[in-house]
Amino acid sequence: MSTILGFPPTTVHRYQKLMQYVEETSFNATQASASFVDASVINSTTTTYENLTESYRKLGRRTLYKFIKMGSAFPWSCSFSPVDTSLIRYGTELGNNTGTLAGTLDKSLTFVNSIFANSGGALTEYYILRRGCKCDSVTVTTSSRGMVTVDMDLIAANITSTTSTNGGLTTPSFVATPTTLTPWTNLTGGVSKLSLGGTIYPFKTCSFTVNNNLDPVDIDGSDTIQALEPTIKQSTFTCEVIVQKDLAIEAAIAAGTSLPLILTLNSAGPKTATGNVFFSRKEESDAADETKVRTVTYSGELDDVTVTA
Repeated sequence: MSTILGFPPTTVHRYQKLMQYVEETSFNATQASASFVDASVINSTTTTYENLTESYRKLGRRTLYKFIKMGSAFPWSCSFSPVDTSLIRYGTELGNNTGTLAGTLDKSLTFVNSIFANSGGALTEYYILRRGCKCDSVTVTTSSRGMVTVDMDLIAANITSTTSTNGGLTTPSFVATPTTLTPWTNLTGGVSKLSLGGTIYPFKTCSFTVNNNLDPVDIDGSDTIQALEPTIKQSTFTCEVIVQKDLAIEAAIAAGTSLPLILTLNSAGPKTATGNVFFSRKEESDAADETKVRTVTYSGELDDVTVTA
């Protein structure tokens, strides 16, 4: 019987080195002796390789004349339920003027993983290197009877695959033993999880999003971007709370004032997200066939948000 496939397929279970990352010495430059940090709680990634092209047409012809390449782009995203706040903070924290930039958006990251994939008819270990990565946006969500989830959209300056030893890195220290810690759930934050203006609110779900509005600094004559510079930081918050007698949120909406927010993601530490939220929208609905208790959804903007290290 003839073979149709003709090569060995692979699956995501062929990962050899799980996803890990390191801060770069400078943008898009991995240090020679990189000591990688475990990011193996990541449970999904989506990567896009884009050629930025011009579809050029010639006057008098109905068919396309040429595709002309203008550059390359490498947006990618990942989702995970965290065991700590290390990776989250690269999307939420700003650097400062004293040089303390570690664990903040001012640091770019190199991500690496390896997987057995087909090469010349045999499964060979490929290293995937994502260099010059920064977080464009991050959303953290916690809900009743659910996991705490983190969704990150990142931009990389370059993504390459190679079969070179250690991915072509000089003397890297890869993670020897990936974490076995339990990812956070709705229960890890405790019963006093959501505080608004000093009042604890029982809720069904809440989330915050930080959009860093990264500017991919592309310059004439360059195929790839030269920097990823954050511009305005836009932070939003939404929560679905159980209807109760306390009207502090409605009073704040009417007065146009903010409420201090403390969202506890893990009571051990504790690990919290804090800021001041300006609620601008209230939404509630009633239906004759409703089978659940009444809730109301509030949403608005945060002046800023910071997450405990």
